[in-house]
Amino acid sequence: MTTVTRTLQADVPDALRSICRAMGTVRADIWRRYGALGTVGKSANEVRKEISAARLYVDLPVDGTIRNETTKDIVNDILLYKAAAMQRVRKAIAARADEESERKRLYTLLRKDQWLTDNFLHRQMRKHFRHGKSRVANQFVVRSDKYATEVVDGHLTIVIHIAAKYGAPIRLTTTSSGKNVSLSGSNLRVVVKAGFTEIHYAATKSSGRPCGDQMMGIDKGYTEAFTDSDGAAHGKTFGAVLTEYSDKASATGKARNKLYALEKKHREAGRIAKADHIKLCNLGRIKIDNRKEYAHKRLRTIAYQSAHTIVDKAAVVVSEDLTAPIAKKQVWKRYNRRMSAWAKGVLAEALDSVCTQRQADHRLVNAAYTSQMDSVTGLLEGKRVADKFYRINGDALQADHNAALNVLARYEDTEITRFTPYKEVRRILLSRSPAQLSVKGHELQVMSTYQPCADKSSVQIRTGL
Repeated sequence: MTTVTRTLQADVPDALRSICRAMGTVRADIWRRYGALGTVGKSANEVRKEISAARLYVDLPVDGTIRNETTKDIVNDILLYKAAAMQRVRKAIAARADEESERKRLYTLLRKDQWLTDNFLHRQMRKHFRHGKSRVANQFVVRSDKYATEVVDGHLTIVIHIAAKYGAPIRLTTTSSGKNVSLSGSNLRVVVKAGFTEIHYAATKSSGRPCGDQMMGIDKGYTEAFTDSDGAAHGKTFGAVLTEYSDKASATGKARNKLYALEKKHREAGRIAKADHIKLCNLGRIKIDNRKEYAHKRLRTIAYQSAHTIVDKAAVVVSEDLTAPIAKKQVWKRYNRRMSAWAKGVLAEALDSVCTQRQADHRLVNAAYTSQMDSVTGLLEGKRVADKFYRINGDALQADHNAALNVLARYEDTEITRFTPYKEVRRILLSRSPAQLSVKGHELQVMSTYQPCADKSSVQIRTGL
């Protein structure tokens, strides 16, 4: 059994908007006060007690339980942001500290939230834990005992209880009949959007059908969402949908830039009515936002369907850790626009979620050089060109299948951990390669004063192997 978020849609009573504005002020102020060093050495409870003791927001015209629950949610968001930064700092520690004792010391300081006492940790946290801020002013949280539900004229209605001095109870008439909707014991997140309200609540989801029994390596791609170590492609329309949306968004953006320049020209020339007409009729975002939301839903559907077809076969899914950008990776401009960080994130999210739901294991491995290795020999040799990987003997392999096999093999590699720096990964792979490979621009710590030599014994002497 897993916990997931479900969404109901409802109307937008006027009372919601004033609550959202007030909570937007609270959210922005808490991020300003605690978005960086304000949480150092403090737990979520300690931060909330500090806010409560200072009586910062008691004068806002909002019910106290809504204010308190939303404050709790905001503080948890800040601490989650800090935890994500700490995860990146852990990688920096692994790359910097060679000695086990030094790594343990730095990990301990980081875990205990005492990173201000070490210069290296302080620099890394300043880099990854920048002062956050928030402009969100369209949502709040309702505690589980502060609302009631009823069915009126076939529609589920949620009644939010408000203290009498702040107004009457707020009734939200949803589009659901209430069948198979259980809100018991769940807090509600109320999000006001253009023309409707979203009500998010936690629900329990059954494990569903069982997972498979194989161990599979997975390569995340662009044309297809995933390719597994059996050579099967999953989510073959992923790249087409992403390309279609990205290219349309790019063309629309270029056209809007021209209209924006025209609107500015008319306004500066005193043709205010013409400028206002262009701004009102041509520079809105309703269609753009709807197209973006529709594309995201399509991509999420493809990603989750693909993840399910993988877990149908696998009990252990091994994939690349792509949470950090590849160092010095120069990608072509359109690819960088199309394969956004969001698209990579939704693939990882789909694998995590489906594996958790269906009780399969999802293991992450170091992604460095998995696309440049020959899966047959396990050596850093050969060359990838588009969707083909050419081995050193001239044979051609499907590039994504080759990468998936390398990902699977990486899971059993005891020398290369998830956080091993890519330069160290390269050195390890080259140390396993034959001597003739190590002198073709892939030197194994060979000093630049030496000339390339095909004699294996000479290379061993020079590299200290």
